[in-house]
Amino acid sequence: MILFVSKQKTGRLLMPHAIKLGLSAVLLALTTGANSSENSAAPFAYNSWQTPAAEALDLPNLRGQGLSFAEQYQNKLLGEWSLQRINGRAKMEHDPWVQETVKEMTWRLNAQAREQAPLGLVIIDNPSINAFAVPGGVIGINTGTILAASSMDELASVVAHEVAHISQRHYESGVDERKKALLMQIGGMLAAIAASAVDGDATAAVLMGSQTALMNSSMAFSRNNEREADRVGMQIMTQAGYDPRAMPRFFATMNQKSQLNQTANLFLPSFVRSHPLSNERLSESQSRAQQYPAMSLSQQQRHQVQFDLLYWRVQSTGKHASETTLTAAAKNSLGAKLALMTWYSEQQRFTDANDILAELVVLPAAQRQSLEPLLSITHSQMLNEQGKWQQAAEVLERQQRVYPERRDLRLYLAEALTNSNQPTKAQALLKPLTQQQPSDRYAWQSLQLANERIAKTTDSPQLANIATINALRYRSHDQLWNGRYESALTSLTQAKRLAESMQTTAQANSARPLLASINAEIKDVKTAKDFKP
Repeated sequence: MILFVSKQKTGRLLMPHAIKLGLSAVLLALTTGANSSENSAAPFAYNSWQTPAAEALDLPNLRGQGLSFAEQYQNKLLGEWSLQRINGRAKMEHDPWVQETVKEMTWRLNAQAREQAPLGLVIIDNPSINAFAVPGGVIGINTGTILAASSMDELASVVAHEVAHISQRHYESGVDERKKALLMQIGGMLAAIAASAVDGDATAAVLMGSQTALMNSSMAFSRNNEREADRVGMQIMTQAGYDPRAMPRFFATMNQKSQLNQTANLFLPSFVRSHPLSNERLSESQSRAQQYPAMSLSQQQRHQVQFDLLYWRVQSTGKHASETTLTAAAKNSLGAKLALMTWYSEQQRFTDANDILAELVVLPAAQRQSLEPLLSITHSQMLNEQGKWQQAAEVLERQQRVYPERRDLRLYLAEALTNSNQPTKAQALLKPLTQQQPSDRYAWQSLQLANERIAKTTDSPQLANIATINALRYRSHDQLWNGRYESALTSLTQAKRLAESMQTTAQANSARPLLASINAEIKDVKTAKDFKP
């Protein structure tokens, strides 16, 4: 499988806004090598159209996916290792609402075929059509895939295909050969990341070289995997309430792009190169899709409002759309209207932003509710731009009471609370997120900022010391999941020294549990650092 990486820039994920890191494309090659969301919707039931009896969903044993405990553990370590290397080396789309929307769809699809929730979801800010899966359950997708799709069903078809690769244990088939191929792919990906900072063309050359041997040795096996992933992916889509006919529609889009690129002597879309789209495979997919009953118009449009919001939110957060584009689209799209409101806010044009808000709040109740919680999030971000943090918190708190389980609302609200001098309340919102998803870098950074604020504003020396130690601990978790092991150990060493200095004072009782936590965290970082796949 071959992946396309273009020029990128690196940076830190910082608050108050979700910021991107640096690289254009990542791990699609891992696909053929290869926490459930609390608010996941139940599968959409359509009695009028079901999977044909001849197409019984042939999935492995859900309990443990047919793997031994040792194999499951190794896959988990491999997934964590891959996730730590992707983070910080890729230009990520970290917007919490975008993450929550794609995650809800991904977890819903995954639940149809696997007992284990995915280890993590990464959305890479890159215009190419690309997606990938890693043994252990890391699933990733490029923003270019979102922008190339025309519906949530088409986007779901790509994710369902990746879930199928994991559920069918394509990585575990021929373990020694596949492991060798996997390491070759990861090595090529990491080399490409380093090269891309200097020369985008060198990146493509590195990737082509690292993938050629793999493609020559396992193409036939890959084609079989791709056909099976198409077949099982359609069934997963059906069970999750998405239109399986969307898969060949999206394949046709990719096929058209690949033909245009070949004519213009450009690179093929990453997904086409990594998941070869032969005429046979495209025809087979179209034929299989015809076995599923056609959906009614209302069923086809059931996710359209959400997709419209997602499409334009990605355009907005990725800075892909100009004012002219947004203004024209806003005439017919509420998603574009919200994106234009965000654009005005970022440009400090608050009168224009408020005019759009006034139009949206007088919409019929049902239509206005379909925009939530993104409408309130966009409103709060406009207030944030004006430094009205308390008002932003009040707007978000109303939505958070309605959707207490949503990660995005907790993150946005925690930011507003920290900046309005309520960091303790922010911390209470954030801690459950890190317990549910230890790799949540955004939550760790938010916790770090909340504790830095506590340390600066409290009148209690003991509380200031504890908050400073915790800020260092939380920074180390972010560094761990960014693959910066030495920096994580440095942060923990500093925290440990502060905790040890407390033992000789009246704060000794508070120091003991902190030291125990720090020692356990040092051990975890060293284990991650020493892991070799």
